[in-house]
Amino acid sequence: MRVELGEQVLEIDVDGGRTRRFHYVWLRDNCWCSDCRVEQTAERKLLTWSIPEDIRARSVEPVEGGMVIDWSDGHRSTYSLDWLEANDYSQPGLKRAREQATLWRSDFEVPRFAHESVMIEGAGQLAYLDAVREFGVAIVEGVPAVPGEVERFAEAIGHVREVAFERVHNVYHDPDGYNVAHTPLELKPHSDMPSYHWPPSIQLLHFLANEASGGESVVVDGWNALAQLKEADPYAFETLTRVPVPYQLFSEEEDTYAVAPMVQLGPDGEVATFRFSNQLALPISIDFEMVEPFYDAYRKLGNLIDSPYAKVVFKARNGDLLTVHGHRVLHGRMPFVPGTGARHLQDVYMEFDDFMAKRRVLMGVHKPVSSGAAR
Repeated sequence: MRVELGEQVLEIDVDGGRTRRFHYVWLRDNCWCSDCRVEQTAERKLLTWSIPEDIRARSVEPVEGGMVIDWSDGHRSTYSLDWLEANDYSQPGLKRAREQATLWRSDFEVPRFAHESVMIEGAGQLAYLDAVREFGVAIVEGVPAVPGEVERFAEAIGHVREVAFERVHNVYHDPDGYNVAHTPLELKPHSDMPSYHWPPSIQLLHFLANEASGGESVVVDGWNALAQLKEADPYAFETLTRVPVPYQLFSEEEDTYAVAPMVQLGPDGEVATFRFSNQLALPISIDFEMVEPFYDAYRKLGNLIDSPYAKVVFKARNGDLLTVHGHRVLHGRMPFVPGTGARHLQDVYMEFDDFMAKRRVLMGVHKPVSSGAAR
């Protein structure tokens, strides 16, 4: 093992191959000794801002499977080579990005899972969570078609996200309803609750009865539509990341209102939150010269989303439970004919973070690995 101590960076070459480079301050910040971590919980005790600006490695001692560093502040740290390799950030091509989503269009078949397998912690539940992570949508079949079952399902996976209106929301034809979902009209692909600054990121829609004529479900991969827009017209995509749009959903007793761009990016430059709800958008108030560019971008994106090439259309059966990643997948339905059969859905909201936390627990990878321990 070759180790070279630079001015601010340690270089290490284990097998004569690629050189890995680590900043001293980063290494010192990630010491896992009992002085720097709470042994019982693995939480940090070391205060990052207490690390000296001029922190340096005085010496490096190779040990089996790793190395020991004596620091200029008098501290001593141990690092395993496996841990260093797993956390190497020195090569841009090796930067650990979020797990890549698989984008899809109209020929996509929504993954289906049996209710009894998903409700038991194990391979079936993990497969369901994997599908939601990768595709943003999944259907659980054979969920008991009884009121409140969607809430029980949610609590078996994670936690219900409380919002205004009902905790368990009923969707059926209601001439006095406060939302277009309560009418028999076509419901264009949309994301729910854009009127929150942090909209719910998971929605569960449980079909208690879906026997009316029409009412086919529609799902669209919003991230795929955005990827197409970005490739065809980068300026239009960028416009939608900057222009704030007001959204409102209200009833006689409740009100939700938020102003945010349709597209919000994460620190990696990828789409993090996508809100698209034509029916809930209010008049924009932006710089005069941005009005035409905004509507040009909106028009292009809307046409991509409303295209038959983007939509997956299917008739949900009684007992189906549709899961959508609400910051990615848009959902809607075709019009239905009232009086031709029962139609009653119940839905709740959850958070994608809780889904992924459950996935990590099932995989046994939710606990951090000590920098001084082999992986």
